[in-house]
Amino acid sequence: MRDHLGGAVWRLALFTAVCLAVIFALVAVFAQLRFQPADSYTAEFSNVSGLEEGNFVRIAGVEVGKVRKISINPDSTVAVKFSTDKSVVLTDGSRAVIRYDDLIGKRYLALLEGAPSARRLSPGQTIAIAHTAPALDLDALIGGFRPLFRALNADQMNALTGQLIRALQGEGPTIGSFLTQTATLTNTLADRDRLIGQVITNLNTSLGSLAGESKHLDAAIDALSQTMHILAGHKSEIANSVAYADTSAAVVADLLRQASAPFAGTVHQTDRVAALIAADREYFDDLLNTLPDAYQALSRQGIYGDFFSFYLCELVLKVNGKGGQPVYIRLANQPSGRCTPK
Repeated sequence: MRDHLGGAVWRLALFTAVCLAVIFALVAVFAQLRFQPADSYTAEFSNVSGLEEGNFVRIAGVEVGKVRKISINPDSTVAVKFSTDKSVVLTDGSRAVIRYDDLIGKRYLALLEGAPSARRLSPGQTIAIAHTAPALDLDALIGGFRPLFRALNADQMNALTGQLIRALQGEGPTIGSFLTQTATLTNTLADRDRLIGQVITNLNTSLGSLAGESKHLDAAIDALSQTMHILAGHKSEIANSVAYADTSAAVVADLLRQASAPFAGTVHQTDRVAALIAADREYFDDLLNTLPDAYQALSRQGIYGDFFSFYLCELVLKVNGKGGQPVYIRLANQPSGRCTPK
């Protein structure tokens, strides 16, 4: 009996150790734990909407670290502290950009290579806000600009925003273009001198007709004189109206002056957004075409309540291998039944 009890205890201990190892492996994989030594840096952003602690840090699509802490600076900028592998080299020319990870809105922090001759950043140093960029707000973009994108192509959008920016900034070429259009108009009028002569002749005929109706014209002038006399009797009210109109014009002018800077910034950001979309218009067009179907599929998944129901056909674990390369481990696979490939 003592031998059987010792064997049972030994087997129970082995089974418990295996279970704990499997649980630890699952926690490490699904919690995306990293055990290799890492360096910490900080990047300053004007807006980090959607970025969360624990999101990945990637270089050229390869995961090299994680976002550790997000905090607000006294000047209303946002400090994002992140860690990277020891092998990652950052310079004072490196850029940090927040990008979309999936269609649901999850973000990640992308590090872009800077100038080759730039000075290397030491661990703990900060990437300035001039070398960072927030994520593109796809929801606001799709909701606000989709009708405009249907009517304009990328070249027309770039031309429109460029002309607005140049006009608001008061650049010389825009004024030169206006003067060129004015010169074209005057040249057109000069080419139509015969038509203008006919107009003058018709006016002369009209004036002759008015001369034949001098009595009626005198009556009209007398009526106009009486009207002017009545207006002169209300000159105080008219003067007050003009004063109020002047005050209103001053208020409107001040409003336009205050709104000019935000409007210029809006136009600049519109030009930047248009350039980003034009650079990757194939992806954006595909996104607009597939997004309604994706949202419809998601709505069907949540038809039973505030949760999603899934049928497990295949279970694959993705772990980081040597050099940051992904390694896929298939744990379950059902190729038949409702999981049969279509």
